[in-house]
Amino acid sequence: MLLHIFNMLWAQRRTNGWIFAEMVIAVCALWILADQMWVDVRCYQAPMGYDISNTWRFKLSALPAETSGEAEGDASADQATELLALMERIRQEAEVEEVAMSYWSMPYSYGNSWRGLFPLEGDTAGVHAESFHVIQVSPEYFDLFRMRDEQGQSITKQVKAEATPVVLSGAAAERFYPDRSAVGMKVSYNEDGSDPGRVVAVVPHFRSNDFDREETCSFVILQREVFEDFVNGLGARNAELCVRMKQAMSEEQMYDFLDSASERMRSGDLYVSGVKSIAKQREELLKSKFDSNKQRVAIGSFLLLNVFFGVAGTFWLRTQRRRGEIGLRLAMGSSHRQIGQVIYSEGLLLLALTLPFLLLFALNYGKADQLDTYREAYSLQRFTATVGFAYLSMALMILIGSWYPVRKAESLPPAEALRYE
Repeated sequence: MLLHIFNMLWAQRRTNGWIFAEMVIAVCALWILADQMWVDVRCYQAPMGYDISNTWRFKLSALPAETSGEAEGDASADQATELLALMERIRQEAEVEEVAMSYWSMPYSYGNSWRGLFPLEGDTAGVHAESFHVIQVSPEYFDLFRMRDEQGQSITKQVKAEATPVVLSGAAAERFYPDRSAVGMKVSYNEDGSDPGRVVAVVPHFRSNDFDREETCSFVILQREVFEDFVNGLGARNAELCVRMKQAMSEEQMYDFLDSASERMRSGDLYVSGVKSIAKQREELLKSKFDSNKQRVAIGSFLLLNVFFGVAGTFWLRTQRRRGEIGLRLAMGSSHRQIGQVIYSEGLLLLALTLPFLLLFALNYGKADQLDTYREAYSLQRFTATVGFAYLSMALMILIGSWYPVRKAESLPPAEALRYE
């Protein structure tokens, strides 16, 4: 039967050529869109490694030196002390669960600080220095964002117990020590190995945002002298003061909380001047990505709609021209259902014939380095899923587009159809 249908398609190749070309273009475009969506969805569903529910960023400001009555140098020297005192005051509030600080390192903060890290122990011949995303945080950061190590233990307790702690992401630990645990290994941010730190924990997952891959990153722990150096050097006002509330609160409720505790929201010249939900910051960061995905869906829908109208129009015209043939088939004993199956099969066979063109296009598209292999390595599963989606979507449009011409053919009385023969 397939050979017979193929022969009929070949006999009407001029008529079928345009719809076939449209199918080739549409299925290639749908495959590209499906592949991009596949990577986005897979990234979006992957674990983030932290929890931002009920978390807020407290915006910090400082009184000018002339207002506070202190010399500018004295005010700068006390910034670390003032920030520590302010964090402790906020932590004492009944509504607050935990307080932490960081520099350009809280989730969805647009932070992009990279630094070389050198392994000092293990099979150093098999590994070399890597440039990792540096996350600069206080020890409480891990408890605040509910981050745990590979054994599910608290990381905050482990870093507080170590003089020079280093925490690695799972991707970074895998890069340095693929065949053994990274915990306990010594590393340094200096090529000569000076000021070494010890890896105390590994965070299994860490991603900067929902559409990024697992990051190779190291956490610089800001405590004791390191905390003082960072705060006095970079300024307390630039610190990201993050707070987890015990219960969900709206922005209006948060500002009511700040107003009620305004006297305690100050330490020396440093005070809390505003608040912003980290969940809201996430929405702002991802808005462009969500808009881009909506555009892809719109383009895909437009392509499918064009295929629908193209198939419906082509098969309608072909049904009109073949009324004599349909009548003859009915007179020879073919059922109306068989007539419909022939028309449906012609459309699906045309679609199947586009597969070699898609494979050739995909091969060249990949060689041109246009596929997103940065976030996810290309695999047979990815190719099968995206090609399958493209062809199932096209097949559905062909069946829907052919439905009305099939109905007209099936309802055509044999005697009337034979008049066109």
